[in-house]
Amino acid sequence: MMKKGKGRVIALGTILACSIELGTLSVEAGNENSVYTFKIKKEQGNEYTRTKYRQTTTERNTWKVRMYHSQEGTNTYTTYWLERSDGTNVSPAAKVTAGSGGEKSGRNHYVKGNAGANAAKVRLTAENNNYSSSTYTVDGYWDEETGRILPGQYKTYYITEYNK
Repeated sequence: MMKKGKGRVIALGTILACSIELGTLSVEAGNENSVYTFKIKKEQGNEYTRTKYRQTTTERNTWKVRMYHSQEGTNTYTTYWLERSDGTNVSPAAKVTAGSGGEKSGRNHYVKGNAGANAAKVRLTAENNNYSSSTYTVDGYWDEETGRILPGQYKTYYITEYNK
C-alpha cells in the first residue's frame, strides 16, 4: 500500500516533468515553404529575397532551401546562404542541385545558421556557383528556420531524399 505522501510526490514529479517537457517545445519555428524566383546574375552577383525574422537562439536550428527548377538545367548547381540586410553572411553556403522542374523535384538542404543569424532579420541569398557571363532563372522555396535541429554527425548541413 502506497502512503499518501509518496503518492503526492510522484504526482507532483509527473506534473513537473510534463511542464518542463511542454516548456521546451519550440512554437517559434515551423517548417514552411516560402516560394522564391531569382534571376541569377552574371559573374557571381548576388540575388536575394526580402528579409524574414529568424527567432531562434540556436545555430543548429536549421534553415532550408530547395531549388526545383533552374534554367541552366536539371542537376546544375547554384550557391545559397543566409545574410542580413546589411550584406553580412550569417550561415555557411550550400551548393544546391536543381530538380527537374516540378515543385516536388529537387532536394531539401537543411543548413545551420551562424550566431549572427539568431534573433535577426535574414534573407536567402544566391549566386552562380561559377564565374560566368550568363544569367539564368531559378525557382524553389526556403524557410528561415525549420525547427529541425542539425543532427550531431553533420557539421553544417544535410540533404533529405526527394519529397521529404
